[in-house]
Amino acid sequence: MKKALAIGWTLVILALCSIPGRSLPSVSLLEFDKVAHFGIFAILGFVWMWALNQPLRRRVVTVLIGGIAYAGLTEVYQGMLPFERTPDVYDAIANTAGLLVAVFGYVVWEKRRSR
Repeated sequence: MKKALAIGWTLVILALCSIPGRSLPSVSLLEFDKVAHFGIFAILGFVWMWALNQPLRRRVVTVLIGGIAYAGLTEVYQGMLPFERTPDVYDAIANTAGLLVAVFGYVVWEKRRSR
């Protein structure tokens, strides 16, 4: 069940990256787009840390390598779409920042919980 949730969220991110730019809601909040990228990748990092059944250190490495690769590849993918989506290095940075915060937050939570 945990892995199904993690895989499902990974696919949700891919689906969100596939929506034509003109179909996305217009939001006037300052840099709302970067906050959204941060948030969806923070969730991704958390659910994969929770879902994997590996020693903590190995989970961290696995989720960081996979998540950072996915963060960059989703931006490359958007550049290949035949409609209004463009890759943005700042989106990839926001994706990675959300992932890092979630993974290291999970590590802190896990260590406190095990005491």
